[in-house]
Formats: sequence, structure tokens, C-alpha cells
Amino acid sequence: MRALNQFLPLYLSCTLLLMGNGLLFIIIPMSMRLDGQDTDAIGLVMSLYFVGMLLGSLYGRHLISRVGHIRIFAACASVATMCALLHSIWSVPLVWGVLRILIGFTNATFFMTMETWLSESSTSENRATVFGSYQFVTYFGLALGQLMLNFAEPQDPILYIYVAMLFCLCMIPVLMSRSGGPRINEPESMPLKTLYHTSPLGVVGIMISGICLGAFYNMSSVYGADVGMDKSQIATFMSATMVGGFLLQFPIGKLADTFDRRTVLVMTLLVACLAAMILPIMANQGEMLTTIVCAVILSGALACVYPIALADAFDRLKPTEMVAASGKLILAYAAGGAIGPYTASLVMKQVGAEALFGYLIVASLVLVAFVMYRMSIRSAVPDALQEAFVVQGMTPMATELDPRTEYNSLDETGIAAETVLLLAEENPDDVVEIAISVALNQPEEAVNIAQATAYHYPDSAEALAIALADELPHDKLDIITSVAGSAPQSGAALARYMCDLIKQQKLDPQASFKALSRLTRKLLDEAPLQAAEIAAIVSQEIADDMPELVAEIAVLAAEAAPDQRIEVAAAIIQEVPEASVEVASGVAETIAASPDDELHSFLAAEDDDNYVGEGAELAIAVALEAPNQALLEIATAVAEALPEDAAQVAESMAQADPEQASDIVDSISEAVPEMADDVMYAVASSLPEQAEELLQEVLLDAEANESATPEAGPRQ
Repeated sequence: MRALNQFLPLYLSCTLLLMGNGLLFIIIPMSMRLDGQDTDAIGLVMSLYFVGMLLGSLYGRHLISRVGHIRIFAACASVATMCALLHSIWSVPLVWGVLRILIGFTNATFFMTMETWLSESSTSENRATVFGSYQFVTYFGLALGQLMLNFAEPQDPILYIYVAMLFCLCMIPVLMSRSGGPRINEPESMPLKTLYHTSPLGVVGIMISGICLGAFYNMSSVYGADVGMDKSQIATFMSATMVGGFLLQFPIGKLADTFDRRTVLVMTLLVACLAAMILPIMANQGEMLTTIVCAVILSGALACVYPIALADAFDRLKPTEMVAASGKLILAYAAGGAIGPYTASLVMKQVGAEALFGYLIVASLVLVAFVMYRMSIRSAVPDALQEAFVVQGMTPMATELDPRTEYNSLDETGIAAETVLLLAEENPDDVVEIAISVALNQPEEAVNIAQATAYHYPDSAEALAIALADELPHDKLDIITSVAGSAPQSGAALARYMCDLIKQQKLDPQASFKALSRLTRKLLDEAPLQAAEIAAIVSQEIADDMPELVAEIAVLAAEAAPDQRIEVAAAIIQEVPEASVEVASGVAETIAASPDDELHSFLAAEDDDNYVGEGAELAIAVALEAPNQALLEIATAVAEALPEDAAQVAESMAQADPEQASDIVDSISEAVPEMADDVMYAVASSLPEQAEELLQEVLLDAEANESATPEAGPRQ
């Protein structure tokens, strides 16, 4: 509540702005329909809004940093007001299309301004509350604005005057604020190709989210008018979709944090398809209440696609990469939004208004197919390592405000941290005591102090993190994480410290394990050179209570430090030998999914006598640490994940345990039948004293299989 009161002026500005946009979103397509405009013309005009939003997301930040947030806010409000009034003067699709581009651009800049302001003014303690309140305000404002359709007929110029008034009024709270406004920082960019490789589902899911939501929110009022709804029913129908888009994110988000996000996404999309099938049937029968319920479910399900896809992307990114990645994801969403309304309108023009829901079903099923394909080739991020699902509003610009994102803002140290660094210049040996003293006086700055001090005094990072965490237990996770980011060499020691905390039961067990898992991910990202040591420490500590996570830790470490995959597997198995099969299998799958796999396969295909596949290297390393009784399962698991290395894996494991050579040949040949001959030859060549015996066993197996095969049919 305190956060809500503090930011009330900004929330009020946002509400007024969204009310104007909500009303404009509904009266434009309805006015065009009543004027006799074709459906495709309506769709094109509505799509151009997202073109403007895309341009705003690209250039708005630069304008804000150059002019200042208050001035650009006022300028954009003036342009938006002018655009609203011009709609009432010229009812020409071309003119309205240009106006929609301008509105999209100004809105992107509006939202960017408010969201950076909220982000900079919030703290780590209230950031989630501020973000959640902001998302509620966006949906609330849109819903109120669309209900204002009841004030007049869609073609009445007074509605555009109402929109203009709301755009003007939204300036007052901002202009009356005494704040100097936020600092606009240019985030690091991330190539779209890199982002797609990291999270294909994130990119594709968010783009299809833009397609579906753009089509649904912009063309639903046209559908309502075509099937005979009056203005009051259309206003209620559209407002209900906003309510559904907000409320359904909470239960679905809970499911997404509990189960595999991709499974939840598939089920959500199937629910959306079911609602899309039922809605037009109910509407044709005049069942308005049921129609609205279906609209709520459909809107809510579609609105969840974006945050689930975003969460999947964030699960696979470093916290400091999230803002940069979000910029590209916004572009994907805007591109989808530009495609959706126009393509949906083309289908509606050819088939009929009901085709809107068929369009949504097809788009949803395309995403379902893509998700299932991704599930077949890539394992899920374990629950304990997932970033939390965060409810998203109708403005996908709120990247800096998202509580999951982090900054390495060492260039903006803060007064408290600067004080510590200044005092430490005179007494560097006392830097830990100085940092603690200042942090205790200003506990809200503790994380910033820890980050800056660890960066400038890395040798004291471990002692600093532990001391501050002990003094400020409520901030211990943030403190440790920030120190690890600033001084990666302390990563292993801090991992052990966190494990000791768990042993001492100073934290709730379930929360502790989840926190430790997330910290491990952060440590691995920030200290990849210590990946093997960190993974071994954490695996050893969780082996008794959460053995199923050991393999996931191995995969996480292998992905964070691809050059150390073999060392990671060996280190973990040395500490937790009972998990050797699962660890070997997980690391092998990571190798198979590596972007270097093409080179790996090429070298293998060249049949270079000097080439040793990474699968064989893994098998050798594992064989040295794993129990002998597990070698057969390990060999099979690695060969199955890396079939091109099957022969070398079989050879290596057979040499490690010649007594199991025959069983290794049989097991790997069964798992990778296309490599059976190569496996046999490799093992026989490496163990010539057993070659004859192995060959005889193969021949006996072949004869047994042949005799067991039934004849094709009775003789004639």
C-alpha cells in the first residue's frame, strides 16, 4: 500500500492515458465499420498502431535521454491529443493509418517514460509491489475506457473529444511532480539470433502472442458489430476481455511456476481454442452472458502466452541479460501485433466475422505444435531453477521494472557505496568493517554497497558477503548474488556458505533449496571458470535431500561453461557417484544440443583417426569416477545421446572394463542400431584377445533372432 501511495500520481497518469487508449481502440474499428469500410481496411489501420509502437521501442529511449522525460511526456501527450481530434475531422483510412502510427509511437514513449520512472524510484523491497500495481492499473484503465463507449454513439465526435481530454489530463500528475525524473540508461543489446538460440520458445511464443492479442483486441469490436451486438454489449464484451486478461494470469502463473512451463502453455492454448470454438456459437444464439464468459477465458488464456514465453526466456538468461533480451522480445511482440489484425481481417473478409476465432485457433495450434517440438528436443528447466512467473500488463515495455531483471550499475554507485569506497581508500584493510558500518546505517543500500565494494576489493569479497549476510539476514540472498556478480572468483566459496546455511537450517528448507538453486545458476553465469567446483559443492550438499536435482545442476553447469563440460561431470560424479548415470546422460544431451555440434558431427564424419569425440571424452572421464556397476548404463546413455560417438564410447568403456565388453556392445548396439557394426568393429579392434569371442556372440545372437522370427505363412 505504501508503494501505491508513493506512486499514486504516476498510476493516475497511467490510468487516464489507458482510458483514452481503451476508448480509442474500440471506437476506431466500430466507426470504420459503420462508415462502410472493408474489414481488411479496418485491420490494416489497427495493425499500424503496432508499427508505431515498434518504432517507439526503437527510438523512444534515445529521445527521452536527449530531451528529458517530462518534456518528451508533454510532447507526446500533445501529439496524441492532436491525433485524437484529427480522427473526428478526417474519416479517411489512409489518414487514420498515419494517426495510428503516431499514437503507437507516443504510447511506446509514454510507457517507457513512466516505467523507467517507477523503476528508478522503487527499491528491491517494493519493486514487485510497484510492478504488480502498475500492471493492474493498465488493465483497469483500458477496461474503464472501453466502457465509456456507452456515453455516445461510436461515430459521435464527442468521443474523440473525450479521448483528447483524457490525453491532456494524463499530463497533469506528471507535470506537477517535484521529481527530476529518471535517468535513462541504454541497455546492452542482444542479437536476435543469439536470443533465439537461447530461447526459441521465447521469441516464437511472444511473436504469436502479439499476433493473437493484436487480432483479438482490435477486431473483436468489428465482430461484435457484425453479429448484431449493440454498443453497450460491445463495450461490456471488450471490457470483460481486459478483466479476463488480468485475472487469469494469477492461477495460470501459479501452474507455470509449479509444472513445466511448456506443458502449462500447451494446456492454456488448448483452453483458448476451446473457448474460441464455443464463443461464436453462443453469440449466434444470443447467449450474451455465456459469450462474455467465453471471452474472459479466451482473453485470459491468450494474455498468458506472453508472460509464460517471457518466463521461459528468462529461465535461460542471466539476470543482467534480461533487459537487453526484453528489448528484442518487445520487437517480436510488436511485429506480431502488426501482423495479427491485418491478416485476421483478410480472413474475416473472405469467410465472415466468425473467422476471427478460427484464425485464433489456427495461430494457437501452430504455437502448440512448436512447443511440443521444442519439448521433444530440449529438457525443461527444473522448477527450482526457474525464474518466477510475473503478471504482465498491456504494455510490454516494462522491462526495467520487472522484478526479475538485474543491472550491473557500477557506474551509478550511489552515495552510500561511494562513501564506503572513499573511506576505504585511506584504510583498505578495514574495507569490510567500513562497509558493514555504512550498510547498518543505511540497510536499504546494503546490496549496492556489497556490489560496489566487492567489485573494487575482490580479495575481500567473500568475507564481505558473509559478514553483510549475517548482519542483514533479510537481504542475504541479494547480497550474496550481487557479490558473486562483482567478484566471480568468490563464487565457489559463496556456494559453500549457502550450503552451510541450509545445513544449519537457518532458512526454510524448501525456500533454501530453491534459493540455492537460483544462486547456483547466478554463480555459474558469473563465475564459469569455477563451474566444476561450484557444481560439485552444490551437488554434494543436495544429494541426500534432493537427488533429482543433481543431474540438473550438472546440465546447468555444462551450459554455463561449455568448455568445462567434461570436468563438470567428473567433479560431480566424484562427489555423488550414485548419480553418475543421470549426470552423464544430462551432460551428453547438453553436448548434443550445443551449437558446436555441427563441427562435432563434421569431424566425426571425416573419420579422422586423431579425432576423439566429446562423447568418448565424457565416457572416459566418467569411467574414472563412476562405480564399475554403472559403466554399462553410462555407456548406453552417452551413446544414445551422441550416436555419432557411439563406437568411440563403446571402445573407451570396454577398455575400462573388458569383462563387460560383450554387454557394452550388445547394449549400445540395441540403443543405436545404426551404429552396431561400427561399435562391434571398434571394440574388437581395441580388445583383439576378445575379438573372436565377441564375434561368436554376435553370430549366436543373429541366429537366435533368425530362428525366433515366424515364417511368412503356411506353405501352399
